[in-house]
Amino acid sequence: MRKPGDLRGRRTPVWSTWSKTVRCGPAHLIAPSAEAEIVRVVRRAAHQGLTVRAAGTGHSFNPLATTAGVLLDLRSHTGVTGIDHDARTVTVRAGTPLWQVSKALDRAGLALPNIGTLAEQTVAGAVSTGNHGTGIAHPPLSGDVTALRLVTADGRVRELDRWNDSEVFRCARTALGALGVLSTVTLRCVPAFNLRVVGGTTGLEALLERFEEWATGADHVALSWLPWSDAVTTRTLHVTDRPPTPRAARRRYGTTLEEVRCGLIGQVGRFSPRAVPLLTGAPSGDGTLSTTYVDTSHRVFTFPQPVRFLALEHALPLENVPEALRALRGALRRAGTYSPYSVLTRVGAADDAPLSPAYGRRTGYVNLTVPRTAAYLELLRIVEHVLREFDARPHWGKAHTATAEVLAPRYPEWDTFQRVRAQLDPQGMFTNDYLTRVLGPVRTADPRTDRVEVAG
Repeated sequence: MRKPGDLRGRRTPVWSTWSKTVRCGPAHLIAPSAEAEIVRVVRRAAHQGLTVRAAGTGHSFNPLATTAGVLLDLRSHTGVTGIDHDARTVTVRAGTPLWQVSKALDRAGLALPNIGTLAEQTVAGAVSTGNHGTGIAHPPLSGDVTALRLVTADGRVRELDRWNDSEVFRCARTALGALGVLSTVTLRCVPAFNLRVVGGTTGLEALLERFEEWATGADHVALSWLPWSDAVTTRTLHVTDRPPTPRAARRRYGTTLEEVRCGLIGQVGRFSPRAVPLLTGAPSGDGTLSTTYVDTSHRVFTFPQPVRFLALEHALPLENVPEALRALRGALRRAGTYSPYSVLTRVGAADDAPLSPAYGRRTGYVNLTVPRTAAYLELLRIVEHVLREFDARPHWGKAHTATAEVLAPRYPEWDTFQRVRAQLDPQGMFTNDYLTRVLGPVRTADPRTDRVEVAG
């Protein structure tokens, strides 16, 4: 029998990520719909000595959200709670999907400045892992956070912004759930805008020779490259006053269909890896424009992604991207196994959250997606090994093997985050095996010696 006061929640034999490649069996799976419920669960978990992790749509490709304790499913904690037209901000509950935020803002004549390709991801998940779109003037989504409410291990709700607990606020913006449970998030907005999409092809080496010029030459840019090809497909987005092109909304489904095709080719590649280039093909590199149209910003940024896959991404100093891609070209061709998905490269502005992969530098993001089979895991290892040599930081929510020993030297304010973590969660309530691997154990400072020691 359940003891009086015990946590109540749906017991489940297994919780899994969206890709179905990571699973766990939490003792309690609870779906709060209000901040007061989150507070109650955290306090009860502390009383019972249970760990707590929060999850949204599960779009991380690693065990970020897993736990044997209490798993909070935030997908019921949703909704836009306020739009401030004067301040140009929107406040949302943490489990709100990005598509819902964009839809509400569009009705109000506003928009998020920049988002990634996945509209289904929750705001908390996107912010906590350093999720980003592309555009050299745009930081990750966490860089557009102006305030948040955080439920910490002592059951308190802390209201944070740049003027109130500013150091904790900076750390909490990209915190992997290690500081507590995000309850609400306030994001910066801009007036609603349209984007003119221009797609084309060009030679890989020609683009790498002028990479800085290309990266800064449009509001948002991306390149897709199939490693067996010497050509790349480019996509540049320009803010425009032009109205949406008739039937423009259908254009985003072209990328969806391409993802479906890649998924099917990936299944063939399990048995015949060398058939993948033949089935996938390659761009011509002759500069022919393949797409030009205008649509609302959030519909251009995102597209439906029905095919489940695995992905790796690393954030590099912008200036290191050309040599990194050249090194990948040789390494991937020598591997002899190819993913049907392109290597995707995007760019972004610097961020000041201590654990942001874009911390302190203009950034190039290099992503490889692969089918969900063991035959392709070696490709992820190859890419990680190469990119690590170019001062790369792995995306916190994607596949990687880095440990705290590898990561700490790559983050100038690593100790700042560790100090705040020890302050807010000294007993490690919000940790799990993944966080222990990438952040190390919770550490505390001895006030008599100022030495940092492992807690407990």
